[in-house]
Amino acid sequence: MNREPIKIIGDILKNCMNLTDDQIWIYNQDFKIPETSGLFVVLDYGTEEDYANVNEFIPAAEGVEGAQQNISVMTKENYIVNLMSKNDEARLRRHEVSMSLNSDFSQDQQGLYQFQIARVKNNSSNLSALEGAGMLNRYGTNITLTAHYSKTSDTVYYDDFTNQINTE
Repeated sequence: MNREPIKIIGDILKNCMNLTDDQIWIYNQDFKIPETSGLFVVLDYGTEEDYANVNEFIPAAEGVEGAQQNISVMTKENYIVNLMSKNDEARLRRHEVSMSLNSDFSQDQQGLYQFQIARVKNNSSNLSALEGAGMLNRYGTNITLTAHYSKTSDTVYYDDFTNQINTE
């Protein structure tokens, strides 16, 4: 994958929810919610679980010296989409997160970047009480996706290893 999933999720939400760059942030990026009453989105990385990890040996082509290894990992990643507003917009538009993630634009982005967002189990929570005296309406939606990452690098043939293994 050549782009961070959290940024792709941001693009999907921005496109489908008609948001501007000033309305969507990645968590911990030194932002402050403006004093306006519009909708703001904060994307947060949750957890990651690897469920496949492969190291594939690629022999050199004829006439080419050296070999390569292709290391890849499949992951299940969890993200949190936080909608916040000083008015009722976050509460009224919280359903648009799930709708956006299942839109045609989202499907196109998932195909382009080779990852998949789970279509169900996106649960939302009212997190407004966490804001205390800030009086913000805040709703968090947990989303899960699967992604594939790979890296190819040079390696040596097995008969070129310098370490010896004593099996006696």
